[in-house]
Amino acid sequence: MQIDIHKIAKLIDLVSNSDVAEINIKQGEEELCITRQSKVTTVAVPEVIPAAVQSAPVAAMQAAASAQAPAAAPAPTATPAPATAPAEAKCMKSPMVGTFYRSASPTAAPFVEEGQSVKEGDTLCIIEAMKMMNQIQSDRAGVIKKILVENGATVEFDQPLFEFE
Repeated sequence: MQIDIHKIAKLIDLVSNSDVAEINIKQGEEELCITRQSKVTTVAVPEVIPAAVQSAPVAAMQAAASAQAPAAAPAPTATPAPATAPAEAKCMKSPMVGTFYRSASPTAAPFVEEGQSVKEGDTLCIIEAMKMMNQIQSDRAGVIKKILVENGATVEFDQPLFEFE
């Protein structure tokens, strides 16, 4: 299946801006699946609840869980955002899910370095998605203040990649 990267980007945009949760396209032996992830909420659950408590009401289960928790462990609290969080307007975000690469090959020099000036349209990195290497180009002119992703790391759609000055 020869699908142009621009068509894939349009399909991703369609999924992200609608109530559609998933698009599947199959042509011959090739298949393309684009899925929108929902936000997940995590809840701390005690590791061990005695068998005698398993059939007890919820209040008894909560009391047993509290009794089993180590006394030295503080209650989980929300942590404030770090003061160095990049401003949304100054970040260039990932247009897709994939693996982030700073250079065209392991032995090649990175496309950009922190402090480097770039023009709109300059290649900043490559994101490998579905075994396709996609060159990601700058959406603005400016100076790269910080590279926010490690080479070889997996990136999510809309994840900040570069912070501009």
